[in-house]
Amino acid sequence: MDKDTPEITPFRTSERMEDAKLPFWRKRRYHVVVMIFLGFIFLYTLRVNLSVAVVAMTQTRNVTLEDGTVVEEQGFDWNSKQQGLILSAYFYGSITTHLLGGYLGTRFGGHLVFGISVVVCSVMDLLMPVLAKSHLALFVAARIIQGIFGGISFPSVMAIWSKWAPVYERSSMGNVTYTGIYIGGIIALLLSGVLAVKWGWESIFYFFGSLSFLWYIVWIFVVKASPEVDPFITDAEKRYILSSLGDSKKGKDIVHPWKDIFTSAPVWAIIVADLTAMWGTFTLLTQLPMFLSDTLHFDMDTTGIMSSIPYIALVCMLFVAGFLADWIQVKGYLRTGQIRRYFTGIPYLLQMVFMFLTAYTTNPTLCVVFITIGTAVGAFPWSGYVVSGLDIAPSHVSVITGFCGTLSTLAGIISPTLMGFIVTDKTREQWQIVFYISAGIYLFGAIFSLIFISGKLQPWAKIDQEKLALKKLEALSDEKN
Repeated sequence: MDKDTPEITPFRTSERMEDAKLPFWRKRRYHVVVMIFLGFIFLYTLRVNLSVAVVAMTQTRNVTLEDGTVVEEQGFDWNSKQQGLILSAYFYGSITTHLLGGYLGTRFGGHLVFGISVVVCSVMDLLMPVLAKSHLALFVAARIIQGIFGGISFPSVMAIWSKWAPVYERSSMGNVTYTGIYIGGIIALLLSGVLAVKWGWESIFYFFGSLSFLWYIVWIFVVKASPEVDPFITDAEKRYILSSLGDSKKGKDIVHPWKDIFTSAPVWAIIVADLTAMWGTFTLLTQLPMFLSDTLHFDMDTTGIMSSIPYIALVCMLFVAGFLADWIQVKGYLRTGQIRRYFTGIPYLLQMVFMFLTAYTTNPTLCVVFITIGTAVGAFPWSGYVVSGLDIAPSHVSVITGFCGTLSTLAGIISPTLMGFIVTDKTREQWQIVFYISAGIYLFGAIFSLIFISGKLQPWAKIDQEKLALKKLEALSDEKN
């Protein structure tokens, strides 16, 4: 028996049955899921499009002059270290705001913070072409600003889930929305190369920036702070969600036990797991186009297509992993703590293996296959450590996520920068070092996750649950009187 059994406030079966009678398209929590899903798509197209754009911006091409002379022309003469700086600039900004995003999401509402995050990033993308042509420093500054506002997005979504996600739907609802992260990456990788070839690299920023801005206009009219204030939600769904949630207190009433959070082993397990996942993600998502171009010599169109294949596989696995985790939990085959640990540690071990295989193979097809499988199994930790914060401390999940995001963002800063110093001659041997480092990080993350990740409500988080239960009893007593 797993000792990490979560202590969750029980909710009545009748309320769950009443909610089940509603058609899925009338359930407001699913409207929220769709909008967050789309928001992540657009947010990550804005983050990832630069990975392809920088290749187009720095590539050398032959240009025929009016007199028939053919000369080589390069848009921007940025060396590998400058390109590494550009790719890591986003994370210099985001590392400063993850924790702030958690606080703001709890204090003012995750729906407000998430919307602002996307719209500011979209405006910066629209300005990118002008800033790039003006000065490298301005271009990098725009990416840092995108990082600052992008950094508050994920913690703010956790604040939304603390209001909208029923206990037994957390993995599936979360995974559906998180697929938007990778679908956004896929779309950016697939379309950016095509846009650059047909209309120039500037069109990449104009296209994705405009679509993201339009999403924000819809967001502010559709998504509300919580079921209590949503004018369109049915009474049955509202009762089900509110009875299911372990904590529905207003953010302004929550006092975060900072010392307990910072010294909690389960919290640090989430941090290590997140740092591991983000290192692998950033290594591939931001550097894969360069790797394919440098070692396999793919052209611009092919690079974008091949870079997207691993993430198409990942998206498919995210749907499977989320529903599998919820099904296993409902059936009682594994307890919550076991699901969180196994769904995190075991995939990391597999990703370590495929990182080594990628480093050693010289066959282009096998290389893409290994990267694809290694990336796809990364879907399972989204039902592991990512939702563990909701299990161990639902009242404080947004600030925990922000704290974790702050430290894991170091991966986004160090990984591209390190690549810039290692891959100076663009040789396979230099790229192998990059993959060896990633494999070692996956091994450490797997061991730490399997030991310390928990699914049990922590003692320092029980206080909020007890206060909430007392508050509900007082409210029921007042109604009877």
